[in-house]
Amino acid sequence: MILSLNSIQLESPLDQTGECLILAELLLPRNGIARRAALKEFRVSKGKRSLAREPFYKKALLKERVDGSFGIKVSITRPLQHPELAKFARQLVATGIESSSDLFTSLLLRNSPFGDVLDEASEALADAIAGTAPAFIASGGLDLDGDTLATGKLRIPLKLNDKLRTSQAVPLSARRDQRKQSAITYKKGSTIGHITFDLFTD
Repeated sequence: MILSLNSIQLESPLDQTGECLILAELLLPRNGIARRAALKEFRVSKGKRSLAREPFYKKALLKERVDGSFGIKVSITRPLQHPELAKFARQLVATGIESSSDLFTSLLLRNSPFGDVLDEASEALADAIAGTAPAFIASGGLDLDGDTLATGKLRIPLKLNDKLRTSQAVPLSARRDQRKQSAITYKKGSTIGHITFDLFTD
């Protein structure tokens, strides 16, 4: 099977403009393979991005033989600006894990001074960054069966990994109760958008 990204749709409060890092994982795709993972960067505008007409090399994520039951999990960062991407890159470098060509399907952070260092990374690196809060703000997944898998689109809802509190711009001169009323709390598990993949069977 081949998995590629079709579109990203983020809702409030993540409907911002910036670079999102997406970690796509195939969990137990077949005997002897615990996971295949790909980490890629995509730019969104006001939380949206369509890659339906983009060339394959820009949106391709994973190509793997699958047998029986397996899972697809996707994790996403909030839209980030360049300095934040560089900080995230430093976190990856700091893991100090041996390199492998299995994790990255394309050069991560191509505009970052750390790009050359991040040319390759191991499957263990996916574990390290997936557990780094609050880098991946939302995630979702599906259970699939390789024996009944069919070509088509997969839509995976994204849910917050932790509680998120935001506030609207209120002048500091405003009374405290006004500022307090402007704050909105999004509960852990709240749906904040979805990612659609194109899946192709061999």
